[in-house]
Amino acid sequence: MNNMKEVLGTFKTRKNGNSISITVPKSAGISENELFSLQKENGNLVYKPVKEKSNPWKNGKFKNHDFRQDMKELELDVGNEKSVGNEKSVGNEKSVGKEKLF
Repeated sequence: MNNMKEVLGTFKTRKNGNSISITVPKSAGISENELFSLQKENGNLVYKPVKEKSNPWKNGKFKNHDFRQDMKELELDVGNEKSVGNEKSVGNEKSVGKEKLF
């Protein structure tokens, strides 16, 4: 384990709404929208990256997946189902006075 520490600079806090912010320099190699936890270690505040659970919608696993083919194989006709009760459907409104009834 490498315990080498590198000082990236000295930064001043600033008020941002009801919070206090510290700017992270681009040279730190952190991307926008990364998630961090704030911990207190021996009186020091330490930000640590949070490893998100692998999300197939974000990690590219489903990038080339053919969901339409899955629907065909499962014989799903999403959006074209027949009404079985009193569902409201767009485009079938009937006007009664000033109110629209579905």
